[in-house]
Amino acid sequence: MNGTLLAVGIILILMLTGLVNFINDLHDEVDVSYGYVSTSDMKNSDYYDINVVGDTILVFTALPESKKHTIWKSSSLRQDMLGYFPNFIKIKELVSQRVVDDGNFKKDLISKIENLEIKFIGGEISGQSAKATLSTY
Repeated sequence: MNGTLLAVGIILILMLTGLVNFINDLHDEVDVSYGYVSTSDMKNSDYYDINVVGDTILVFTALPESKKHTIWKSSSLRQDMLGYFPNFIKIKELVSQRVVDDGNFKKDLISKIENLEIKFIGGEISGQSAKATLSTY
C-alpha cells in the first residue's frame, strides 16, 4: 500500500514537472514584448521601419556614421543581437536582414562580428569576453 502511494506520488510529481516545463517553453516562444517600444526607440523612431514579415528594421540611409553608431547603441535590435549570443549565424542574419545602410556601418559591424566569431571559436577569448566585446559595438 505505501509503495503504491509512493509510486503514484512520484508519477504525479513527474507529470506536474513536465507540465510546468511545457508551459514555460510555450511562454518563452511567445513574444510578450510585442508592441512594446522603449523610450530610446521612441526618440529614434524616424529610423525604424517594419519589413514585409513584420520585423522591426533600422534604416540608416543618408545618415552620418556617428549618428548611426549612436542610434545602434540605443536600439532594441542591438539588444536582440546580444540575446542571440553565442549563435553568430543568427547575429549576422539579424544585422544583414534588419539593418538597412547605404554606408559602411553595416559592413563594418558584420566584419567585426565575423572577427569576433573567429577569435571565440578559436579559443582566443572566452564567452564572457566575446559577449562583452559584442556589446560595445
